[in-house]
Amino acid sequence: MLTVATIACSRDAASARLYTSDPAAARWVRDSLLLDTRPNILFRVLPDGSGSLVVPIATVGPEGIRSLQLSDPGWRRVDAEHLQAGRTLHAFREAREVGSVRMFRGMWQPGVPALDSLRCSPVIPMARAFANAGNGAEGVHLAASGERPPLAHEPSLDDAAIATLLGRIGTLVAPTVGISPTQLPRYQRRVTQVPTGINRGSTLVLEYNDPTPPPREAKVYGERPRQLIVVLDRGAYDYRPTFTYSTTGVPQSPPRLRLLDYLDTDADGVPELFFGSQESGPAALYTLVLRYESEAWREVFQFTGNRCNT
Repeated sequence: MLTVATIACSRDAASARLYTSDPAAARWVRDSLLLDTRPNILFRVLPDGSGSLVVPIATVGPEGIRSLQLSDPGWRRVDAEHLQAGRTLHAFREAREVGSVRMFRGMWQPGVPALDSLRCSPVIPMARAFANAGNGAEGVHLAASGERPPLAHEPSLDDAAIATLLGRIGTLVAPTVGISPTQLPRYQRRVTQVPTGINRGSTLVLEYNDPTPPPREAKVYGERPRQLIVVLDRGAYDYRPTFTYSTTGVPQSPPRLRLLDYLDTDADGVPELFFGSQESGPAALYTLVLRYESEAWREVFQFTGNRCNT
């Protein structure tokens, strides 16, 4: 028995030295330990012609949303366990599970070439799902490998209250970013009420987009933003801005965003806000997540859309 124990200890010591001396082996061990815990992986779902593209971007759980960085073997395991043909993911819309995303083929589906040929290592997998498989996932932007808690609150703002708040944007918010009250009516407006329950109220997300093409080059000073996003929440006395974002839309300026959806990533009862880029191509996967902290919405996660997971 003593000899067996000695041999076992020797093998463990040899393995430890191998992992210390071989970074690739050490990273795979780390990835395996993480994936063995069955983390709840969050996926972006992107409509693409007759189907949808599905890309893992983070994990969600008690600690909130966290970036997911794996080695090549780690991503291949994610692909095999969640993205290959026949697998399903939980589909979410407005923080409620609405069905499932049914996978058509994974990035490294056995018997066929890889879905794309990015020349980097490691590469985050991109898989294909059915656009409409009768599973209730039409129009879904977010999916996960596990469940998420349902919303704990209901909308609290009626049409009259929303109209009152909208009337304040042109005089109290837009001028602070360089949009005059007379210019704001030319913007296309999208209004979303998010039942967050913050201070016993709802969150109002307002998106203003000017369809006029931006100039090719920004002026040194005073270029008018082509997009304005304002988030309003109830404060001690009344509703007030808790997040503001604007961009001119010219090259080298911040991207134009759109509210994708909202989802409770940390099970605290308040859903996080998910924004994506209005651009197509590689930028289409860009994802910005805001969490309500210290009486304001603050950035807690960003996925650039770059699938070269270096």
